[in-house]
This record gives sequence, C-alpha cells and structure tokens, in this order.
Amino acid sequence: MDLIYERCCGIDVHKNMLMVCIFMGVRKKEIRQFGTVTDDIMEIVKWLRETKCSIAAMESTGVYWKPVYNILESEGIETIVVNAQHIKSVPGRKTDVKDA
Repeated sequence: MDLIYERCCGIDVHKNMLMVCIFMGVRKKEIRQFGTVTDDIMEIVKWLRETKCSIAAMESTGVYWKPVYNILESEGIETIVVNAQHIKSVPGRKTDVKDA
C-alpha cells in the first residue's frame, strides 16, 4: 500500500466538544479534546501545524461541522467532511475516540 499522507487528522464533531486524533505513523497517534469556540478551533489549527499534519477529515451528523470546516479551510488546511453512515469505526463499542 502506498503512503498518501504522512500525517492525517480525524475530528469527531459534537455540539459542545471536538475529539481530535492525529495519526503520525504506524501505531502512533495523539488524541486531544477541544471545545467548540473559535479560540479552541484555532488551538487545533496550531496543533495541526506543529505536528505538520496536512489533511483533516471530520465526522459530523449535524451542522456543527460548518465553523470548524470554515476555519480550517481559511487557515490553509485541507479538510473533508465524511458521512457518519459511510465511515464506520472499528467493530465493537462506539466511542468518540474511535470515531475521531
């Protein structure tokens, strides 16, 4: 399998919190929880830049993804929104960490 992105980010979007996971290689990941206000989203941007993460994928079932998407895109981070029904987590108990 060819490596497409050296580092990538998954974001599980909720009304009051964002669960963010950055994959930095085989079996190496970092997970953090953030709030949903602009300052918190800018902290995510700062973290993504510090870790040299080049792409973020968000899972959201509501409209809460819109401000996150707008800020990430305006900051030059490639961002995609995925449908929760099309992206399934690892089989087993559902958690926000697994979703991210």
